[in-house]
Amino acid sequence: MKVVGKTTTTHFTFESLEKIRFGEYVIAKNVDGRDVLGVIKNVVADVEKFVGEVKVIGVLDGNKIIPNRTPILPNSEVRLCDDEILNNIYLTPDGLNIGHLLTRDNVRVYLDTNKLVSRHFAILSITGGGKSNTASVLCRELAKKNGTVIMIDPHGEYISLYHEDMEGKIKVINPIINPVLLAPSEFANLIGIGDNEIEKRVYVEFAYHTVKHECPDAKGIEFIEKIENLLYEWSKIASVGWEIKYYNPLRRNYDRRKLEKEDFVILMSLIDTISKFKLDYALNIGDRDVIEEFEIGKINIVNLSGLEIPQMVTFVGFIAKHLLLKRITYLKSLKDVYSINEEIRRVAQSNLNIIESHYKVVTKPVLLIVEEAHIFIPVNEQNSASLWLGKIAREGRKFGVGLGLVSQRPKQLHPDVLSQTNTKIILKIVEPEDQKYIQRASEELGEDLVKDLASLGIGEAVIVGAAISLPSIVKIDKFDGVYGGKDINIVGEWMGLDDW
Repeated sequence: MKVVGKTTTTHFTFESLEKIRFGEYVIAKNVDGRDVLGVIKNVVADVEKFVGEVKVIGVLDGNKIIPNRTPILPNSEVRLCDDEILNNIYLTPDGLNIGHLLTRDNVRVYLDTNKLVSRHFAILSITGGGKSNTASVLCRELAKKNGTVIMIDPHGEYISLYHEDMEGKIKVINPIINPVLLAPSEFANLIGIGDNEIEKRVYVEFAYHTVKHECPDAKGIEFIEKIENLLYEWSKIASVGWEIKYYNPLRRNYDRRKLEKEDFVILMSLIDTISKFKLDYALNIGDRDVIEEFEIGKINIVNLSGLEIPQMVTFVGFIAKHLLLKRITYLKSLKDVYSINEEIRRVAQSNLNIIESHYKVVTKPVLLIVEEAHIFIPVNEQNSASLWLGKIAREGRKFGVGLGLVSQRPKQLHPDVLSQTNTKIILKIVEPEDQKYIQRASEELGEDLVKDLASLGIGEAVIVGAAISLPSIVKIDKFDGVYGGKDINIVGEWMGLDDW
């Protein structure tokens, strides 16, 4: 095999009498005599020969790749890259073993665990492209590292997750939330009051602050019922046009408001909304903080199946907010406990005692993986989940809180958050708009790799970013355990065949 025609620092063409394959890795020399690694991006079959067009990756420098600064030497020899060289390039100490190069079954691909978690990642694919399998493989590998993972599972796909390497490391959590821990706006979202229902949200806030002030020990469903009862009392006052008294936390005193008969209709509608919420979601209301349920060194799966989107968004916003804030509090308190100021030391020690007793999960770095991420960080909408997931995307690296986004609808993800995911695992993407959207959110996804996305098979992925040594096309391992993200075998079930 020999270089033919003109060359540059980034591309060259070669001819071969033997069959060559798209995606194969080859080595040629530059004019400085150094070995340069390239990947075949196009193959043309000619009479008695094959012509390969190569994109230059860089100069081989031990196990590293450095930029190539000089053109490829014309008419020089081209050879296939040895497996050993590629294995050394992709081998990462303490890395996650997720698959092999698409063109080399013997070359294992590892992702740098620290960079994957701290700099965030996204798994993107069409439905059925292999994203759930990829997420399961990552969870298996993270479990081997004793990683602490919180998986947001909107449809219950992962509640059956199992692998022998994950024995004793899976915990399924049914979401329970204490409404006292929510802000009034979050509480309104939880019970299903829309952002445009301004008057209802005003009365929810009045009642929330009043009950919290007058009944400081009320928690869980009792707290909601006291709000409901107060609103009922106000509705009776509204029917006769009298004044209500409500607590204003800013003034630390009570304010008054005269109600009109039209307020009666608003209050009764609000009471109906709360009653329906209690009927549908009473099992999701408790007197504990869901953060207390998470355990260090486990794959904590939060099963949101059965919830409507407003409730899902509220839960995820709460989890993201309190994970980040409690982690920040913990790290700050570790420093403040040595302060020369006695009051600062006292507060820091109190914070550490509370965290050690109730929120131990934040004493170690944690990775939050969000399935169906487009639900929580939609492109043209701001909600509590997108607010706090966005903060983790921007600030989490400094505090050891990582973020993983999983979605089959890339262009419905908010671009600011998607662009903060510095490693992207992109499986089959057919729609051109999705491809362009992903490319705009990734500096390392070149036009040549974008063209590869539509032709990928199930479980094949273009991986780019901080956690991988080179932008590469990888065959992700088939998860050899159990998870619930697989397609239902409809014909098999119709025919009653267990192993169809």
